[in-house]
Amino acid sequence: MNARENALVQKYALSFAEKVSDHEEIWEMYDQISALISIIHDSKLNRLLLSATVSKEEKAEFVRTVRQSSFWQINDLIEDVIRDGHADLLLETLERAQLQISKFKNEFEAHVVSVYPLTEEQKERLRRLVETRFSLRVRSIVEELNNTLMGGFIVTVNHKVIDASVRSQLNDVKKKL
Repeated sequence: MNARENALVQKYALSFAEKVSDHEEIWEMYDQISALISIIHDSKLNRLLLSATVSKEEKAEFVRTVRQSSFWQINDLIEDVIRDGHADLLLETLERAQLQISKFKNEFEAHVVSVYPLTEEQKERLRRLVETRFSLRVRSIVEELNNTLMGGFIVTVNHKVIDASVRSQLNDVKKKL
């Protein structure tokens, strides 16, 4: 994405987040945006939206078929992106809108990569650690399993990382030798 496109995505997302930041249902909107993002990923719709061989009208029609939000604000955001001829930026716009909501509320998803699933007790300890270290609230914990870590975990929250993986620790030892 070039600087002009990045600025457009930021404009759409920031405008949306400002409009909805005081709504009681803001987290329901956030969840519906997550569902739309999943639909775009699962259906591989973004390939079509990025294709130079598909017309803007066809892209708009495809997006309108998957747009299923019960919130008019989300539908308006999507319609603005389509109307302005930027359907190819829809996925990035929705992802950035989620990030803007999180920033406004200082409440983020914590993405945890580990070898084994975390217990509820481990999740709660991790939640407290992240909230204390990064001075924010953890809305939810999203887990991903990856056995190449050998052990430990990597947490990413709002572009900040805690890397407590065995692989990382071994690399540190290797560098010191």
